[in-house]
Amino acid sequence: MRWQDTLALFKVDIRHKFGKDNVVFDALSWKHQLRVVYVGETELQKEVRLVSRRDAFAKKVRQNIQNGAKSHFHLQNGLLWYKQKRLYVSERRVRELLLKECHDGLLAGHGGAKRTTTFLKKSYYWPNLKGDAEEYVKTCLTC
Repeated sequence: MRWQDTLALFKVDIRHKFGKDNVVFDALSWKHQLRVVYVGETELQKEVRLVSRRDAFAKKVRQNIQNGAKSHFHLQNGLLWYKQKRLYVSERRVRELLLKECHDGLLAGHGGAKRTTTFLKKSYYWPNLKGDAEEYVKTCLTC
């Protein structure tokens, strides 16, 4: 059955409301402004801290920081941060979870490689993040 046939069963009056007239907007129309504030440590951060201790790149960066070398990275609570606000993610499995959430998630909506990369770059860093996002979107069955 077509959606028009289904709607024909109901008395429906659909009218367009201009943005300035629509004072009761839905959350999805403002999803880009939603911010989640979490004070404690997340499970993701715990996982990243554990696996980054085994990561060769993270070990090298930690040594450079401890030796006083100038770096875009800094350590905070045992986590490696890039340019103050982006968490370094070393584990492939965690990267894939983040890719899935930033591309397939409810607020992401299969937005394409550029949008997925933009979402990821707001909070996370790893070498070839952009390439990984492009590859993930290429293999997305929904897209």
